[in-house]
This record gives sequence, structure tokens and C-alpha cells, in this order.
Amino acid sequence: MSLLYQFLSQAPPKLRAIKPPLEVPQSLFPYFLAGGIFVGVVAMLVWLYLRKRRQPPAPTPTEEADIRSPHEIAYERLAAIEAAAWLAHGDMDAYHTHISHVIREYIAARYRIPALELTTTLLLSQLANLQLGTLDITKVRHFFVNCDKVKFATYQPAVPEATERMAEARWFVDVTKTPA
Repeated sequence: MSLLYQFLSQAPPKLRAIKPPLEVPQSLFPYFLAGGIFVGVVAMLVWLYLRKRRQPPAPTPTEEADIRSPHEIAYERLAAIEAAAWLAHGDMDAYHTHISHVIREYIAARYRIPALELTTTLLLSQLANLQLGTLDITKVRHFFVNCDKVKFATYQPAVPEATERMAEARWFVDVTKTPA
């Protein structure tokens, strides 16, 4: 107990005063440096954006304009289909698809109708509005219906019937090649 008695009888030690915070000299150089870098990066990005926006677009390769009349182009493409010999190989689907496509391109060029995007029914109604004549519309309807049967309904016509499609296509181009 004597040790406890000695500890309690001693005067309490004096507390020392709290030290003030350490004074760090304030230098603004790091802040200016960081701000300068930030402004420089933003300025560079703005300059690159404006430079790219001012540049003229790269020239796109353009196809040469075909100055021939639509019926000349249609005749040439129909002759190419005949030369491709799809009938000899028995590929009726490709044969009828290409003939139908050529006639649709011809109609699009000749009458300014979006024939490639229209269904057969809509195309025929557009052609009926042009007042081509009931005989012409009936033959064209027969042509497109037969082509659609081969393309979509897996109908396989005989070779003479398939060559009749070519004759019908040429007939349509012959009848409509002169401006109305």
C-alpha cells in the first residue's frame, strides 16, 4: 500500500498547453499549374473540334451518271439476263427475280414511281393511276403475278413459259418507251 499512498500524495502533474497548428507557407504555384493544365486541355479539345468541323467532308466516290434512256438500259439488262443462261441451268427463281427487278427499275426510272419499294399490288395501282390502258395493265399484272409465283410460291414453270416472261418484259418496254 505504500506505493499507492505515495502515488496519491503526489501533486498532480501540470498539463502542457496545446500546440498551435503547424504553419505551412501558402504557395499558389501548384494551383496555378493545375488550372493552366486544365485550361490547356479544354482549349486543345475545343480547337480539335472546331478544326474537324470546318474541314470539308471527304469526297465520296460517285457513280457515273448513266445518260441513256430507261428503255435502253432495260434492253441491255434483259439481254444480260438472257446471256446469263439461268434457264439452261434451270434456275427459274433467279431468272424471274432478275427480270422482275429490271422491269421495276425501268418503271422507277420511266415514271418516277418507287417501284422497287412497292409491293406488286401497290405498284399496279400506281400504274393504273397513270392511265396506261386496261390492256397494258392486264398484261403487266399477268407478268408480275407469274414472276411472284416463281419467286415466292416455289412454282417451277416450263422453259417455254419462262421465255414468255422475257417476251412480256420486252413487250412492256416496247409499248411504254416513248413518253406519253
